[in-house]
Amino acid sequence: MTTWARSLPATAQSFSAIQTTLEQENVIILPMATVYSFVANGTSSKAIARLRGLKNFSTEQPLCILTRGDRAAEVADLSQDAKTMLAHFPYPVTMIVHGKPHLDPQIMQGFDCVYLACPDRFIYDLVGALPFFLVAATVKVGTELIVSFEDAQKYYREQVPLIIDGGRCRYGQRGTLVDFTLEFPTIMNFGPVSVDDLRPILPHIILPSHLMK
Repeated sequence: MTTWARSLPATAQSFSAIQTTLEQENVIILPMATVYSFVANGTSSKAIARLRGLKNFSTEQPLCILTRGDRAAEVADLSQDAKTMLAHFPYPVTMIVHGKPHLDPQIMQGFDCVYLACPDRFIYDLVGALPFFLVAATVKVGTELIVSFEDAQKYYREQVPLIIDGGRCRYGQRGTLVDFTLEFPTIMNFGPVSVDDLRPILPHIILPSHLMK
């Protein structure tokens, strides 16, 4: 008999079930304002391996850590610019920062950096409620990002025990990617937040040549 994923709403009332499921070293699917993502307990090697197996990366890359300003120092070495950006979370910006050396090697996969994200209030509050940190990777089918609960259920309800229902993602795309490991904060990929949105926060932010038009 096939077991389908349990579904719960994206509210604080679901936090206890989320915590219990993650403590059992499972991978779950969470909605974000950007896209739906596989999520696991970042302190569990077994759970991280399961997440990487589900994601099936085509190239080696670090995982994303879901965090916020008062928790980020647990997992990353932060420049002053990075701290400034974190103070504006939740925000649909994904940060590249140097990861702490104590992180499970599967998180960074040989790199010295990780991604940090917290695109909405649901994720912000969940991060604050859990005693462990979360690692994440976007859910896709082929090259298509999953941006609705219906599609998350359709394609993955037999592969994970819990899918949180956040409806359709507000933005339907990855967060704007900013690298904080360089001399100046640098936008690497565009997303919901533009360079004009970021300049009041980080006046010296720059665009690399491949994004200039």
